Amino acid sequence: MALNVIWPLITFPYISRVLQVDGLGKYNYASSIVSYFALIAALGISTYAMREGAARRNDREELDKFCSQVFTINMLSTILAYALLGCLLATGWLSDYTALILVFSISIFFTTLGTGWVFSIFEDYVYITIRSIIFRVISIFLMFLLVKQPEDLIIYAGITVFATVGTNIVNFICARRYCRIRLVRKMEFKTHIMPILILFASAVASTIYVSSDITILGILKTDYEVGIYSVSARIYSLVKYILAAVLVVSAPRLSMYKAHEKIAEFRALLTKLFDAVTALVLPAATGLFLLSEEIVILISGQSYVEAASSLRLLSIALIFSQYAWLFNQNILVPAKKERIMLVAAVTSAAVNVAANLILIPRWSENAAAFTTIISEIIMMVIGMWYGLKITKFDKGRGKNIASSLLGCAAIVVICMIAKTFLTANVSIIICGIVFSVVAYAAILLALRNSFALQLTDNFRNRIRKS
Repeated sequence: MALNVIWPLITFPYISRVLQVDGLGKYNYASSIVSYFALIAALGISTYAMREGAARRNDREELDKFCSQVFTINMLSTILAYALLGCLLATGWLSDYTALILVFSISIFFTTLGTGWVFSIFEDYVYITIRSIIFRVISIFLMFLLVKQPEDLIIYAGITVFATVGTNIVNFICARRYCRIRLVRKMEFKTHIMPILILFASAVASTIYVSSDITILGILKTDYEVGIYSVSARIYSLVKYILAAVLVVSAPRLSMYKAHEKIAEFRALLTKLFDAVTALVLPAATGLFLLSEEIVILISGQSYVEAASSLRLLSIALIFSQYAWLFNQNILVPAKKERIMLVAAVTSAAVNVAANLILIPRWSENAAAFTTIISEIIMMVIGMWYGLKITKFDKGRGKNIASSLLGCAAIVVICMIAKTFLTANVSIIICGIVFSVVAYAAILLALRNSFALQLTDNFRNRIRKS
């Protein structure tokens, strides 16, 4: 997860300047098209395999059987995805983007081959990190060496695909130490297919409300607007996945607790996750809103400054997205309530697409950001409504929320002072972040915020052990 953060921090400032607004818009539009077919290939299998595999990981024979069946289904869905993509390209509708789409599509097969969900089942994040570092470093080196001008767009696309291909080839080889995966003829379709299709439908709906803004923006507007919005969307996604890291790595353990009816452990971990989300997302969204213009200019340059307004809107969506993730992925999925998540995702997607079609012609990228807020709110409300029927959090959450809000008030004051007395973007960002972190942490500790106290205790214990 950290590498997914570091990678764009290194590459995006460089590539957004080299490709320029139109080139970046073309790159992201082609990528958004391929993402739909990648979704068909994925078929919701990763989430299903992680949840069900976590319950089987102590039985090697049963795990081998399960993983082989899931892998076979995944290969069939990949073939279908390529067939549908070929039909779309044959129409000639996307002739200006054909080369880019073909390059991006290579990653579809290798993602299926890589069976990354195996390593999530066993929570082997050390391997994932080492593997990713190697191929990311190689890709960064190739990018700086080969991508020098806007005409190198295809080369850059190939480099990004190389990182995916390399990591997944290594995945396929190393997965053998956990289970033996092969193509099989006999499969328990009735057991697997319904939950897979429900999760797939949820993933489709989620992808629509996440990616339809860029797709519709590209259809109704130009590559320029897509390029501007791509900057704010990339920053939003970057912060979103940083904050969601703890939720992602906790999902397999929550599934295991739920599968073995360890209700107390399930509730305790969810309570900790809720406190973590509250303590992290509120200050992050506040700082991102206040420093949006400075961050955009620092990352992509003055030519992308228009992205600041849509980034401010997306910073609001950030809050709802994290709670939506918690209630849907960390409660409903482990509890096998994917049908409810499907309803939430379909509702969000329908509202998002309709709102985009109505608002984008007038407000362009700002409309796309606004519809994201609406979609995330819908996902959060539905997930919370049903999630809290499955489990409750421990008492005392209101105190933690209040301390975080008070800390955010301090962040507002600090950032406004920095913007008033400093002129350089870098100085504003550095001072705003450093002093905000110090003030926020001090307030949380002074008010006995449980998340802050737990972090402090963990830090002290590590020092004593060392």
